[in-house]
Amino acid sequence: MELTQSQERSLRRAFRYLNHNMLLMWRLGLRRMMASPTGGFVMILGTTGRKSGEHRLVPLNFAERDDRVYCLAGFGKTTHWLLNLQADSRCEVWLPDGRRLSGIGVLVAKEPDRIAHVREILTRSGFAAKLAHPGLDLSSASDEEIASLGIRPGVKYEAVEIRLGQPVTGPGGPGDLAWVLPASAIAGVATWLTVRRFRQSRTPR
Repeated sequence: MELTQSQERSLRRAFRYLNHNMLLMWRLGLRRMMASPTGGFVMILGTTGRKSGEHRLVPLNFAERDDRVYCLAGFGKTTHWLLNLQADSRCEVWLPDGRRLSGIGVLVAKEPDRIAHVREILTRSGFAAKLAHPGLDLSSASDEEIASLGIRPGVKYEAVEIRLGQPVTGPGGPGDLAWVLPASAIAGVATWLTVRRFRQSRTPR
């Protein structure tokens, strides 16, 4: 998929909306829904804003090998979270199996390695890769085809390696809003019972 700069801006806005909702699912405790061949394998990356200094969270498709994970910067070297990592390589990773770990993020510099990671991550991206590159068979595509993929000419996917570290604890992690769903269910049942009793009390006998 190749985009004009105007389309790229629109796509960035769409991703911000989608990312907000996916992050909410993680916080509600629905992280297991973020790991399937169809929906894709998704992690959460936390970086420090290079300008604001605030903690920034973004969902990303990923691949894992030993003590490292790999993810794609879809907007190339202008990707906001990648710019944050280049300013401060320290980061935080939430994985679908429940781990919350510190990490160090670095750009994959060698082109053969970049191509291999792009292929693997797109393969694990489920429907997202099919939408972005309809008709492309990732298993049989040549290295040249994979190398050229990006949102528009001159803006190729960048691969990032994150070396996983120690567990992270504290507030604001995955599942911190898990209480909301059962509380909402209880409130809904209580409301339904109250309305039912009220209607019964007003029914002529």
